[in-house]
Amino acid sequence: MEIVEVTVGHQNADIVGTTNTSIQMAVDRVASLGGGVVRLLPGTYIMHDSLHLRSHVHIQGSGDETILWKPASVSTPVIEVNGYGMYSIKVKEPEKFSIGMGIHISDKFATAFYTTVATVCWKRGNELGISRQLNHDIAEVSDGSAVSIYPIVSGCDVEDVVLDNFIVDGNAEENEFINGCRGGGVYFLRGRNIDMRNLTVRNYNGDGISFQACVHTSVENSLIQSNKGSGLHPGSGSVGFIMRRIVSIDNEHDGLFYCLRVSYSLCEECLFENNKRNGISIGHADTDAIIRHNTISNNGGFGLVTRYDAAGRSGDRTLICENVFRDNGHESAEIMLEAASVDMHIVRNQFMNSTKPEHPRTAVYIKEPGNVLHLHENPLSGLELVRASETSFLSGVVFENPQTPLPVEHQSIPHEATLHLKKIGS
Repeated sequence: MEIVEVTVGHQNADIVGTTNTSIQMAVDRVASLGGGVVRLLPGTYIMHDSLHLRSHVHIQGSGDETILWKPASVSTPVIEVNGYGMYSIKVKEPEKFSIGMGIHISDKFATAFYTTVATVCWKRGNELGISRQLNHDIAEVSDGSAVSIYPIVSGCDVEDVVLDNFIVDGNAEENEFINGCRGGGVYFLRGRNIDMRNLTVRNYNGDGISFQACVHTSVENSLIQSNKGSGLHPGSGSVGFIMRRIVSIDNEHDGLFYCLRVSYSLCEECLFENNKRNGISIGHADTDAIIRHNTISNNGGFGLVTRYDAAGRSGDRTLICENVFRDNGHESAEIMLEAASVDMHIVRNQFMNSTKPEHPRTAVYIKEPGNVLHLHENPLSGLELVRASETSFLSGVVFENPQTPLPVEHQSIPHEATLHLKKIGS
């Protein structure tokens, strides 16, 4: 069977154009034929809305010569009260928005997943029609606003998608911030079998790459740089993702932010450096992770932290192996355990402190009780191995080589690991 291929370019292409509209036409055409390749020829493409991905479509760029660029955002206050479930929003200055433009709608009570990202479909007086229902009541009295911010590349409820070999540039200086739950330079929600490789995602006013409630996602051989949120944000119960040979540097938040109940993941051969917060941050009920052969250095906070959690759980069955932790900025530790982790193995890592040798620092600091750790064969330079806020918190630390490897070397995902992402009967 012949693979369908459609080219998009400024000239000499199947579809000629310089904006998201031309790329979207190609994506929709290929999807309507059952899938195939959209090839983006060299040039800068102005993204007035997200590129809305479709299942079974492969986006192939021309390397550094293909740039998807976001124009400056505009904003306006909403007026009146706009109810949950509506496909329209009333705004003060509708003339700022054009049909086909991306839009983000929120107020001080509608944040994170309660905000709405959509496309303007029609205009009537002060009312803008939108492609998705409002996720929350949005009111003038609650400082509601509509802003033209959105993911530059977005896939919702798609499967078998490939993104390969192009640049996403967010033009952060001219755009407002968007939370990673609803946006990112590249963003997926409820996706399956997503493959991202050879990408550069830079200068986005939010997270570089965010994927939420996804199964089988990979990001490889990519540069995530100078974004105003975190570099990478896997979240909302995502299962079975791989991050390999990624450079995540100079981001305003964390290099890698494991968000909520993510599991069965692999992070290897990556560089997390010069991020303003932590190199790697692990959160509520994030489990079954392999973090190995990475370099985590010169980040503003900890090299790795298990974030404080009201339920006390973070990082169970996590293997932290053969990484280099070097000169991360927090004065107390390279690895900070603010929550309790059971079966965390920290083995054969190098811990180095060359910038402040006179300041007492530790490789691993245990802040909360209940941690069950294996600490073994971790070479140190300028640090001590472990401290705790109370001596009794060290009772769960084993300093011997584990008799059996941590059983997280997952070749397949257990059926029960994805039940929380399935409808009843599916």
